[in-house]
Order: sequence, then structure tokens, then C-alpha cells
Amino acid sequence: MSDVTYQLVLQFPEAAFSDFDALVRYEDSLLAVLGDRHEVDGHDMGSGEVNFFVITDDPQGALMEIRGSSGGLLSHPGLRVAARPTNADVYEPLWPVGDLRPFTLA
Repeated sequence: MSDVTYQLVLQFPEAAFSDFDALVRYEDSLLAVLGDRHEVDGHDMGSGEVNFFVITDDPQGALMEIRGSSGGLLSHPGLRVAARPTNADVYEPLWPVGDLRPFTLA
């Protein structure tokens, strides 16, 4: 187990969710997939984006679990995923694979 804790962020364009209920259903799906192995730490909305936060010591493992889920949790074309150690400010893009654009939170 790692000594470093990470914040994993799943970032969608706000238009990805038809209403607040759809956003809550997505968060519930994350909770179901990640169980107690990773902590789903809520979401925020604003500036045209929706971010879901996961606290974990294994961001790649959490991403693999989300990716392997049957609910298409990574299927939206505008989704970006990145992680950072909780004691740092710079996010490392993880999804889509090969995306080298800087990752920021609005």
C-alpha cells in the first residue's frame, strides 16, 4: 500500500448530464463500482464542467476498476480523468490515454 494519497478527478462537460438526478445516478454508480476500496468524495459543478472526486492510494487501480465496470462510466467523449497527490497542485492526465493537455479545475 502506498504512503501517498491521491485525488482522482473525473471531469465532464456540464452538458453530459441532462439534470441533477443524472449526475447523482453517476455518482451512485461510482460508489457501487469502487466500494470501500476507494473513497468517492463528492462532486462539484461550475464553469461548464462537472467534477467527481475520488480519494485513493491507487489512482491507476481506481481508474481500471471504473474502466472495467459494465455501466460505461468512461464512455462520454468529453470525459477527462487526472490524478494528483493530495499534497501537490499539478494533475497528471490519465484518461483518455495519451491526452497530454494540462488538466485544471475551474
